[in-house]
Amino acid sequence: PSASCCRPGAGAQLATPTSAMRSLLALALVAAPAAASIAPFLPKDQEQCNKLEQCFCIKGTPCGWCATYSKALVGTKSGPQGVYCAKWIANPTDCPTLHCAATADEPQWWMQCAAVPVVCWILWLITYWRRKLHDRRSPPTADGESESAGSGALTETSGQAGQQTSEFFKTKRTFQAFCKGIDCPPEERLPTSVSRPYELNLSELSGEECDKSRVGPHRLSVTIRIAMEWRTALGATLVDATAYMLFAALWIVFMRNVARRLDKESYTWLALATKEIGAVISPLQTATGVLLSFYALNRVAWYWSVLMEGHILQGRAHDLGMIGGALKNDTDEDWHARYMLYRHAMLTLFFTYQPFTPRLRFLGFGPLLKCGLLESDEAEILKRAHRSPGTVTESWLSSWIEANLQDESRQQAFQSLRELRASISVVQALVDQRAPVSFESLLYIVVYALVAILPISPSNVDYSNREAVMEGIHVATVFGVGILGGFYLALIHMLRHLQAPFDHIGAPHDALNPIALMNNTERKLRDYLTLPVVNSRASSNGKQQQQQQ
Repeated sequence: PSASCCRPGAGAQLATPTSAMRSLLALALVAAPAAASIAPFLPKDQEQCNKLEQCFCIKGTPCGWCATYSKALVGTKSGPQGVYCAKWIANPTDCPTLHCAATADEPQWWMQCAAVPVVCWILWLITYWRRKLHDRRSPPTADGESESAGSGALTETSGQAGQQTSEFFKTKRTFQAFCKGIDCPPEERLPTSVSRPYELNLSELSGEECDKSRVGPHRLSVTIRIAMEWRTALGATLVDATAYMLFAALWIVFMRNVARRLDKESYTWLALATKEIGAVISPLQTATGVLLSFYALNRVAWYWSVLMEGHILQGRAHDLGMIGGALKNDTDEDWHARYMLYRHAMLTLFFTYQPFTPRLRFLGFGPLLKCGLLESDEAEILKRAHRSPGTVTESWLSSWIEANLQDESRQQAFQSLRELRASISVVQALVDQRAPVSFESLLYIVVYALVAILPISPSNVDYSNREAVMEGIHVATVFGVGILGGFYLALIHMLRHLQAPFDHIGAPHDALNPIALMNNTERKLRDYLTLPVVNSRASSNGKQQQQQQ
């Protein structure tokens, strides 16, 4: 301060600052933040920075990284302290690589990365071991027959196949037992039921006792247990689904490691590539949804048509038996005629389903001869058939109607026979019905392409965020992709095996069981053809006489 400040009137001059004093105040205000930012840094902070050899090692320290000198320096977001750096990195996520070899959490990071793939690998081993165990032991199906998942089940001999399908052939059909009718002893009767119905459902598989008049209880745990069995589409594709989940887990580990070690420019290019691949997922899902919904709905409706045509075919055979039951049964010839109608109707039903049922396809005439449905002279004729044995038995039914029925009964019987033959043709035509090759191949290609792309760019992972990709475990992503891919694979498996609706090898729980249909038809035919005839006219006359008395 100058001496003038002490002169009288100087206070008035200090009350109004000059321009120089204003400049000094402004300079102090600007320098105050810089001084405050410099104040916390101590010499030991610079010593800590000198020990850092990689850019990402500045995380959690008061240091920044000068890319110009490849050195860690004490500084702030605006730059280092005391020096000038043209390429200053203050945020660790802006480093070229997100890897620091000096940190002690490297083993922990790798253990965290390996946890999900190891779990997926264990799940794959369990499902793979289960499939191998099934192939080796060939467990029996619900029908009590042993089967194989490979082609061995299709090359078995007629004798072995006859033993495996013992439910239909275990009862010996004889003319004497047929004539006994309702007086037939239990040991000579046909089985009242088979171990597996014509069509399985969840209520029967769950073991819940419920009648057909109401819906049984639904339990999620039971449903999941049934769905995981190898006899269903989901259970059959569990090995593929777990392998797919393992691939998704390994891909996530690869991307986490790339985000940690690859330089920023290269990783940006890779993240952009995965994003472009992910852009294809949405159109693929749309195309897959359209194709699958159309094909699945039509294929399931077709499956129900095959199922219902079996019941219609059963009803036509019952019509023949009901009309044939009106035939007189006074002599042995009458009983032989009824027994012939019974055998030929059952043979027609058997030959209808034999070409489409693996357990019956490779059977010869031996089991039919042993069980009494076929006679030796008839077998010689069937061997010489031009098309199939079923056409010969249909011709025998036509000859039987012409020889044994008359007037209105004959006309009704021929009408029922025509309807029976039409139902047989419908069943055979439905089983031979397939989707066009171009459509089916396009469907498979679209689904497999979608399944292959899903793990590469899942919708809930932002690969542009390197730190989130590197630090996240992504458990939900891996299992979500695995479940979605497993669903598509199981759906394709189901649609492919529904093309053979009686194939108990590919999809046992979904396959129809024609043996149950034939057993039910045969028992009803016996009732129609062997029950004693009640003289309705005589009984009505007796009632009138009682009323008159």
